[in-house]
Amino acid sequence: MTQLKMDFASKEGSAMPHLMLTRCVGQSIALTVAPGADPEQALHQLLRDGITVEINRVEHGNVRVSIDAPRTIQILRDELIHP
Repeated sequence: MTQLKMDFASKEGSAMPHLMLTRCVGQSIALTVAPGADPEQALHQLLRDGITVEINRVEHGNVRVSIDAPRTIQILRDELIHP
């Protein structure tokens, strides 16, 4: 059973988008340069701001994860890339 919940928001005091999602055992998250983004700008933002991954909850084989990343970084569930 695939459970997915994604919430987009901006964390208070952060210019980076904040994504929360739930993953089950064996599921993945892919981070890539967003389509249309300048790779050099993406690298600059990544080096300046980094990416923060926080584990919010582990319950019944599900992990609730929050990710803060520059807008030039695309965050996708792996099943959207490899259906």
